[in-house]
Amino acid sequence: MDREKNQQFTRRAFLRTTAAGAAATGIGALATSALAAPEAAAMKPLLPAGVLGRTGFPVTLISFGSIRIGDKLGTRILKLAIDRGVNLVHTAANYGGGRAIRSVGDLFKADKSYRDKVFLCIKSYYPDRENEIDDLLKTLNVEHAEAALTELHEPDLARLEAIQKQQDKLKKKGKVRYTGFVCHKDMNGTLEMVIERAPKYFDMALLSMAMIPGASGRRAENAAEKGERFLKNLKALREKGVGVLAMKSGAQEATTKGENVFLPHAKLVLGAGADSVLTSVSTLDQVDMIAKLALKSPHTRPADKQAAVDFLRTRSGACMMCGDCTKSCPQGLPVADLMRFRMYNDEYGWPDHARAEYAAMGVDFAGLAARCGDCQACAKVCPVHLASPATVRDAARRLA
Repeated sequence: MDREKNQQFTRRAFLRTTAAGAAATGIGALATSALAAPEAAAMKPLLPAGVLGRTGFPVTLISFGSIRIGDKLGTRILKLAIDRGVNLVHTAANYGGGRAIRSVGDLFKADKSYRDKVFLCIKSYYPDRENEIDDLLKTLNVEHAEAALTELHEPDLARLEAIQKQQDKLKKKGKVRYTGFVCHKDMNGTLEMVIERAPKYFDMALLSMAMIPGASGRRAENAAEKGERFLKNLKALREKGVGVLAMKSGAQEATTKGENVFLPHAKLVLGAGADSVLTSVSTLDQVDMIAKLALKSPHTRPADKQAAVDFLRTRSGACMMCGDCTKSCPQGLPVADLMRFRMYNDEYGWPDHARAEYAAMGVDFAGLAARCGDCQACAKVCPVHLASPATVRDAARRLA
């Protein structure tokens, strides 16, 4: 009988389940709950999978980030990834200047069966604009997404409440099925707010893993404490039933270096507490490499650990995304955002995305940067020795 028909976990089959799975307690991507939905638990995805929090969805350990695809080739790359068994796709309106989401939508339009094979996540920037979600769904040629992941980058209670109001409305109208947020700035502060104020609300989160111990080559003395605090918060979040998608761990760069680098790196991130490593894929060969990974467990051999460490040491310019630089700025400059945009441009090689994110902030960064002096406040707190007055001014100038 057809292998895909018998083994591929489809969205339609998943939605027939009547009970949601509970997240595994503790750290480890492969820990599964005895409370997982019976039908979901019985399905066997083509690739190694874990359980995505209380959604109960058996998400493949490597998932598809669409930021680097576009046009017809992008659609081919996504189609191949789904054919090979990847079953979670994430996209956003501004990735690749809109080319990425159109590539995803083109596949769903050409063959609706592909929509039934994936857990679809969309990124939301504005919790007060329902038309943003409507536009995303229209571009994707779908009626709903499994989750809208709304930006929550700081411990802001007002925004948290706005997101909850937004997502309750979206769920009631059938536009999304699960709640989620995305964070890549003040990681610890944001997670601690969610754990304290909304411990049972979110089903999943897309989180930067740049703060896990050893995730960058250059570290200040307080970096280890931040990393351990992050792991503690990650564990607490998972214990509340929140599924974790990992981003900004360096996976995209590791993907380009092949299996000998990507596999140890993926195991490191999964072992830290992710349910799936979201990685940007840009070639058909990368899809084939991911599909063939020997990734049944995040267990690493000494050689794997060394390979992961050696790779991370090359990422000396990667932002840790702790948010301390912005909090320390006496002028209130959005230093953390500038450092992230700079990383997209310099480290990731995504100049178009860096400028799009920069423009989406709607702030006169050039004018603000002109107020930047030589106080060194940001430089003194940056765990990766990246932020500085000179870097702030240079980033504002180049991205404007």
